[in-house]
Amino acid sequence: MNYYELLGVNEDASKEEIKSAYKAQMKKWHPDINKSSNAVLMSTKINEAKEVLMDDIKRKDYDEYLKNKIEENYNRYTQNKNQTKEEKKKKEDDDRKVTKWQYLKDWIKYADQKPIKKLLGLIGVLLESLLCWLIKILLIIIAFTCNIGSYLIKQLFYYLSPLLGIFGVLLLAQILTNGIVNTFNENTSMLNVLLIIITLFISSLLLPIFSNLILSAKTFDILYNKIDVNLFKKCVGYKE
Repeated sequence: MNYYELLGVNEDASKEEIKSAYKAQMKKWHPDINKSSNAVLMSTKINEAKEVLMDDIKRKDYDEYLKNKIEENYNRYTQNKNQTKEEKKKKEDDDRKVTKWQYLKDWIKYADQKPIKKLLGLIGVLLESLLCWLIKILLIIIAFTCNIGSYLIKQLFYYLSPLLGIFGVLLLAQILTNGIVNTFNENTSMLNVLLIIITLFISSLLLPIFSNLILSAKTFDILYNKIDVNLFKKCVGYKE
């Protein structure tokens, strides 16, 4: 019941009517008078109703809440009522869907198969489920390792930034003096250091992207709705 129904008044009731209704309800539900187990809860709710409905601002907000609630319920009702046959059928099909474990339980119990075949099917399902679980754990570990690696590389760049700055200045000076080709031909170690720096920098950018790709919904959709389901169907001999 809403607060108006709780006090037994109309939604356009005056404050005097609300006060009168409040007193009448409290005479009925006050814990000192009413010894039922609901008395405390009801008296608390009645007090809440009075506090809200006697305050103009709170009452206005509450009336708006009731209006929105009615519209929400109406829209939900009309949406269900106006569903097409295809939509209703799809909803019924979704309601009838079962998990693979429910299907496996019924298959073991009712399928017209030899016990040895049911046993092999059960073992196959357990093995393929374990495989998918291990793949999931492996994906999580790889993603975690990528994020940690990216973080460590960024921290390395942060702490070595003074040295990298000096290296950059020296490299630029060498290039301006000797040219790019001569600089790297004469200082292969400098070229190797530069390649390592560039590789690490690119890795710090690509590793988080790779991590997000591994943990994406598409990856797990393939894992469960393609690999897991298809292996399960083969184990129990499922046919469409």
